[in-house]
Amino acid sequence: MGNSYFRFKQFQVNQEKTGMKVCTDSCIFGAYIDPGGAQTILDIGSGTGLLSLMMAQKTNAEINAVEIDDDASLQSEENFKNSKWSDRLYIFKSPIQEFSAAATKKYDLIISNPPFFHQSFTLTQS
Repeated sequence: MGNSYFRFKQFQVNQEKTGMKVCTDSCIFGAYIDPGGAQTILDIGSGTGLLSLMMAQKTNAEINAVEIDDDASLQSEENFKNSKWSDRLYIFKSPIQEFSAAATKKYDLIISNPPFFHQSFTLTQS
């Protein structure tokens, strides 16, 4: 079994509570995102909180993360609290539909790393 965490230069992502593990795709995606001058960022489906943490190290933005899964929401919360950016990272355990219906804030940047469903793709030969 591998580690229950993934360590970056400036933060660590614990991932033992959730099935949404850190993967190469999410690391590349987070590194690729240019937040520009974003002051408010929304992370939809935060999982472990990886993308939020990556944006926190690139910006001074306030970052709100929304996660529907109980375990993933707890994992994001833990990872946010253990980071040096805990004062501007917030997790909301909610379906995005409910969160957006109640939201009054506008965001400069919205990010999302949707889950991968390997079994949902069917290959056909021509």
